[in-house]
Amino acid sequence: MRPRASIVFARLFSGALYFLSATVDSFSQTKSDLEQFRTKAVFQLAIHKSAVLKLGDSKLVTESVFVTRTNKFFGGRINALLIQFFTRPITAEAQADILKNDAKEMTKGDYAALVLFLDQQNHISQINLTYVVPGITVVRTVASTSEDIRKYFSDYHFDHERLRLKSKGSYNEPESQDEEISLSWDVDLDVPVFDVMKK
Repeated sequence: MRPRASIVFARLFSGALYFLSATVDSFSQTKSDLEQFRTKAVFQLAIHKSAVLKLGDSKLVTESVFVTRTNKFFGGRINALLIQFFTRPITAEAQADILKNDAKEMTKGDYAALVLFLDQQNHISQINLTYVVPGITVVRTVASTSEDIRKYFSDYHFDHERLRLKSKGSYNEPESQDEEISLSWDVDLDVPVFDVMKK
């Protein structure tokens, strides 16, 4: 091989190696970014009495979580942190679905969600829990008094960029003629928060 051709080949080879290295680094970075959403959480539901829901116990063990700050509840009058727990890992496609499509694909399967309603100082004022498995959707306010919030959600910190929350608790529905259910949760997370507030 002549000297000039050798130089050209070396430059092309070096460029290909750089491109390959950059691609691998980019993939590694993306994969690393997605790993931050991995969080194991456990939710349990017991239906003791219901005219519409199948009686029995069920359990959700989730492996990923995604948190958004939103004002989509109550006509935009109240800010909230929407914490969605999934039984599947968060991928780049899942993240796009959550942020751009209101998680329509990710919420087709089993999932759970905590909604932390906030006051002007970002203190929790109420917590709702959504629990979804095939054939069953349950939504309940699991804490609305200062006593319950201190009892179950005192280990909470939100600084507009990240949410740290460690909570383990249970909710037992007051006895009624129609329905009697119990809900429990065990979550421990420290994850970024994505702002989707609408003006």
